[in-house]
Amino acid sequence: MGNRANFVVVKDQDWQLYYSHWAGCRMLDALIAGPELALRYVQSLRPCGKNEWVSPLWADGGGVVDLDRRRVLFFGDGMMVDMNERRAVMRVLAEVWRDYEVVWAYDGTAELAGYVGAELRPESWDRQFKLRLARNRNSLCHLVSVVGDDGRLRFWPLWWHLSKAWLGPALLDRLPGRGVARLTLGKIPEGGVHIDVPRKTLGAWQTADTMGIFQALPDIWKGWKTECWDDRFEEQLTRCEGTLRLPELNLLSGIDNAQKWISDRVFQSHADSPAGQILKLAELLAPLGPDLEVSDEAVPDCGVRPRSGEWARFVAACNSVRETHVRSA
Repeated sequence: MGNRANFVVVKDQDWQLYYSHWAGCRMLDALIAGPELALRYVQSLRPCGKNEWVSPLWADGGGVVDLDRRRVLFFGDGMMVDMNERRAVMRVLAEVWRDYEVVWAYDGTAELAGYVGAELRPESWDRQFKLRLARNRNSLCHLVSVVGDDGRLRFWPLWWHLSKAWLGPALLDRLPGRGVARLTLGKIPEGGVHIDVPRKTLGAWQTADTMGIFQALPDIWKGWKTECWDDRFEEQLTRCEGTLRLPELNLLSGIDNAQKWISDRVFQSHADSPAGQILKLAELLAPLGPDLEVSDEAVPDCGVRPRSGEWARFVAACNSVRETHVRSA
């Protein structure tokens, strides 16, 4: 049990690796107020050797704070798959990390390790996953759009998380059913793949897959021209020429939701949660299971909460992005 993550601090042309057992799905807790909070947060974690990286198979998040080049590279946090919140948060982070470049690590732990010149242990994993249609048009999906040999465009909204581009050209033969010629979704997908068979081109974008799909595309789709669109769902939307309808991006809603979500999470009743909640749960279960043990890794990693001035800085950045968006609308 856990939401594992590595943090890296680069300073004076050297770097230190840290491990967090719980930060993978709440990376923004460390980043919302800029360098001071981030460094204090990281220094509360366990330092580890330069070869003790969390396996990409288990990592839910990770980040690099490069004080030399003034860059922040990160991935993880549950809210970053929702496009309204994602785009809003990235603008807010640009405000609180003035003079820094803040970027998303689309290829996850492999990208973080590559950034500091570290090598991960080779690992294999099953890429032959089953494709299932996402029946709810108002929930997240991974969208595959295909221009076939006949020039017709069809859509498959599929269960999300891993990019369907991992299947390579075999994806075309494994898509479930005949697809649909027109599609309206009530929620912007978390990722997508657009394939043009006559032109032998593929474009992919994503927010959730952190297994290294962008690095892998040229090998998986040999003989095809591949493009990585980061999180730009608009690229797929444009190529579908009116046959795909998505909700308009709502940055104001994204800022409001993100601010409330982070506030509820950071200032919840258990200040050291989720580690504190694990201990509380263990206490409740102790009478039922006298031999129940809580691993040491599950409880020492508590992170830190922002100080009042740091939280005020985050709120001010949210307000600034709101005002800028309203003026430009």
